[in-house]
Amino acid sequence: MKLDYEIIPVWEWLGIQIGPFLTALAGLALLSLFAGYVAGSLRHGPLEAINATIRTISTGLIELFQISPRRVYAMARLSFQESVRRKVFWVFIVFGVVLMFAAWYLDRRSEHPARLYISFVMTAANFLIVFLAVFVSSFSIPGDVKNRTIYTVVTKPVRAWEVVLGRMLGFCAIGTILIVVMCIASLIFVTRGLQHQHVVAQTELLEQTVEQDGESHTQQTGRSSSVHDHRHDVIVRDGKVLVEHSKDHYHDAVVDDGDVKLGRPRGMLQARVPIMGKLRFLDSSGQPGDGVNVGYESLYRQYIEGGTLATAIWRFKISEEDFRDDALPFEMTIRVFRTFQGEIESGLTGQIELVRPGPPDDEGHPTSGNIRSVAMNFIARDGEVYERKINRKITIIRDGASEEVGDVFRDLVRDGEIEVWVRCLHRAQYFGMAPADLYLRASNRPFWSNFIKGFASIWFQMVVVTCFGVMFSTFLNGSVAVLATLASMVLGYNKSMIFGVASGEIMGGGPLESFVRLILQWNQMVKLDDEAVGIKVLKAIDGVAMHVIEGVSYAMPNCSQFNTANFVAYGFNVPAELVAQHCVITAAYFIVLAAAGYFFFRTREIAA
Repeated sequence: MKLDYEIIPVWEWLGIQIGPFLTALAGLALLSLFAGYVAGSLRHGPLEAINATIRTISTGLIELFQISPRRVYAMARLSFQESVRRKVFWVFIVFGVVLMFAAWYLDRRSEHPARLYISFVMTAANFLIVFLAVFVSSFSIPGDVKNRTIYTVVTKPVRAWEVVLGRMLGFCAIGTILIVVMCIASLIFVTRGLQHQHVVAQTELLEQTVEQDGESHTQQTGRSSSVHDHRHDVIVRDGKVLVEHSKDHYHDAVVDDGDVKLGRPRGMLQARVPIMGKLRFLDSSGQPGDGVNVGYESLYRQYIEGGTLATAIWRFKISEEDFRDDALPFEMTIRVFRTFQGEIESGLTGQIELVRPGPPDDEGHPTSGNIRSVAMNFIARDGEVYERKINRKITIIRDGASEEVGDVFRDLVRDGEIEVWVRCLHRAQYFGMAPADLYLRASNRPFWSNFIKGFASIWFQMVVVTCFGVMFSTFLNGSVAVLATLASMVLGYNKSMIFGVASGEIMGGGPLESFVRLILQWNQMVKLDDEAVGIKVLKAIDGVAMHVIEGVSYAMPNCSQFNTANFVAYGFNVPAELVAQHCVITAAYFIVLAAAGYFFFRTREIAA
């Protein structure tokens, strides 16, 4: 799973974000005041515009403290009933039909079936809910104005605050019901769709004699029946059944009347709690440096050269309470880059060492100590998860002396930290590493609770989109409000790309330059003549356009970070810190957009 940002505690995150948020909010408020004053000056003159602006702000603050929960509830109930009359619950039928046909077309031959099922249901639910929220919220107030039912509201003692808040809460309530039902249906679909059982007939078991520790042992080996386009290798020894992993899972098994029966799949639906570390590299000469770029466009993952001193080093913060059974479990996903193919199916040999961290050097950079475990070899295959448990009692080497038996937590942990070193042993071959590719596995959480947290991220998106839709509907007609809300979503989902284009990190220029390159069939690598007058004009226009788009993007939520489907699909627990951050962001947008919607609605000429 690609994780290119660090998840930090919510209070630390608030300390970082509160300053830029308040600055942006103050700037937006001043810009809104100026725009309102200019609009008032054009209609009533400069002096009257000042009085109107002050009067509008003071009235808004007074009415804020006069909000009646009963009237807000009445407006929310009205919005809920309107949504029901518009047959929004038809989305249940659409979602049900999608799930019915998905069971036929989802590829059971996939190497990661759980990932496929979970990604599908969460993506389908996300799109259905978000687009429903766009259309339901954007046509609410414009529909009332068009049908003249708005007069039955504004002529009653219902304040603009109560209308806007009621609309937002009512539409969020209908969306919440939809999400809850979709979550339950999706959970049943995933768990039932992945359930299967295998059988190994007694006639298919072959008896073998193997040597172990100088003694001969008799065992039976065979392959299970094919279910969901896969089989499991089975070994029966001393009445115990060992089942090999296949497609991210294994089965508990028992021997019944000579036949081996495999139970339900295990390990497929997980919510692993990883302990992430910080990654640094040693170059091919063993000196601190960076990883190698093997030519891929993405710089998320860096590579180390095999057969040299190049090393990937993860440093983890751990405690004895994090681990059970006196073992240190970790999981690792290595990307393999081959300069020559060789025997692809055999994999590449790598080496793992646990090393005691050293004190920081004079410049504050991390160093490593002189106590390390003996090297442990492993076989790496591209993209395959490698799991291992390292016992607490381990053979260590102290200061280059002879080997001795040591304790992981006593001898290799310093100030609550430990390092894991990984090398590639094959010359001219490379291992690809990213910070999230190796982690210590502390414990597991229930899958169903993680699945609910994944759908909670869809709920957060729905609330934000609903608030944008209601806000735009207070001063735009329905069709334009839909377009504005969709544009906000597009900007939110592409926020990082927009910042990259504006800063020059992403090649290709702004919208006008991209249009010219498209017409003239120039790719991004073609350098423009910066001295030409036309190019200067083009870049000047693009600069203004990108500054405007970048400024607007700052006000949009980062929708890509709202999406936690990858956490659930890849079997990782959605961190509580991330859920708390999303909750704070959603609450902030709700408050700001409700205030903006109030002032737009308050100054709108309903009679027009």
